Amino acid sequence: MDTYFKALKQILEGKDDITFFSGAGLSTSAGLPDFRSDENGFWKSNSPVHFSDFLSSKAFRQKSWQNNIAIHKKIKNTKPTKMHNLVNKVLKRRSNNFHITQNIDGLHRSKDNENNIIELHGSIFKAQCLECNAEYETLDYFKKLNTGEDFICSSCQKGFIKVSTISFGQALAPESLEKAENASMTCKFFIVLGSSLKVSPANNFLRIAKNNGAKIIILNKDLTPMDDYADIVINDCLENIYEEIK
Repeated sequence: MDTYFKALKQILEGKDDITFFSGAGLSTSAGLPDFRSDENGFWKSNSPVHFSDFLSSKAFRQKSWQNNIAIHKKIKNTKPTKMHNLVNKVLKRRSNNFHITQNIDGLHRSKDNENNIIELHGSIFKAQCLECNAEYETLDYFKKLNTGEDFICSSCQKGFIKVSTISFGQALAPESLEKAENASMTCKFFIVLGSSLKVSPANNFLRIAKNNGAKIIILNKDLTPMDDYADIVINDCLENIYEEIK
């Protein structure tokens, strides 16, 4: 295992192009629950709303917005982890380093690296009209709503305003998919951080990287169904891994 840590440290400090791919495990050390280890029942109380239900029912639209406001409250006093900061340090070093993330919490964000971070599943901080694409700040829009009012766009007066997170049944943004695919095709090292690699199409980027000659490194607390693709697998919490390579 020491050999793996030394190799990982050399890769992160080297000059080769790196693409990170992160899931919920990157943020659990910051105190945010993931779906599979939801000990306090946060996701049971704020169960996701399917996209078709959001479109068909005001009650579901209200539920969807309540979920996102609950997430805002959950992360209000949460700070990025040491591994978040390490990733951003690596991104800042080279313009060809990228971070593809499934996370919507924004802990991965950095003003220095915003063009190198690809949010596959969107963000809780922006909302958008599904009809005219007008954009709103999530909390600002929510505060201006009257009690019981539906989430109708004030610009076009007909489209529904939805927080810019990807719901079940909703297509991922084509531009994000294209950028993530390019980042996967061109990297020398593809490093997975805290993802179960069970969600498609997100887990296909590992295959794309592998098929284009990248070395695959999987850092995850548990085994994944794609460990056989990897050149290095380390099963531990990311913060523990960080302490070995800092």
